[in-house]
Amino acid sequence: QIVPALCGVILTMTMVVFTATAIVRERERGNLELLITTPVTRGQLMTGKMLPYVAIGLIQTSLVLTLGWLLFDVPVAGSLPQLYLGALLFIAASLALGLFISTIAQTQFQAIQMAIVTMLPSILMSGFMFPFEGMPPVAQAIAQVLPLTHFNEIIRGIVLRGAALADMGPELAKLAIFLVVMLAASIGRFHKRLD
Repeated sequence: QIVPALCGVILTMTMVVFTATAIVRERERGNLELLITTPVTRGQLMTGKMLPYVAIGLIQTSLVLTLGWLLFDVPVAGSLPQLYLGALLFIAASLALGLFISTIAQTQFQAIQMAIVTMLPSILMSGFMFPFEGMPPVAQAIAQVLPLTHFNEIIRGIVLRGAALADMGPELAKLAIFLVVMLAASIGRFHKRLD
């Protein structure tokens, strides 16, 4: 149970921090003004900031799964393409959260601090460290908002039980909703900052 979920934890720790500093770094270097003057829309700019990190996230997923198989003898029982599809959605959701943080933070240091603040509840309440059913109802309610909670169910289902992605519709739907909300909020806040 720990090895598959470790993939989600590592992705959360890296993806959120990467994009949390993205917009802030551009602003600090003075590149943001140059980007604003181009015909690129806000949505295209946000998507462009996310795409390179999607590739990095998929590489990280491959490394964790390979090491889990070689070192801990935990093979993927289910479909590998379906696992990567689920990971892709989770990576995008984590990156969108990082982008939202980057629209709030004023400096890179502040962005990293805010990213860490969002990571701690994810690690503690997602069912990675403690059994989800044993947590208080309030903690379970908070955990339902965190993307890592739903990705843990997806990756454990596919890796350990050989479940199909179609069997985990609710988890996929929650990740998709989180992604859309965070992207919309990021684009909205970025527009306000341009004003």
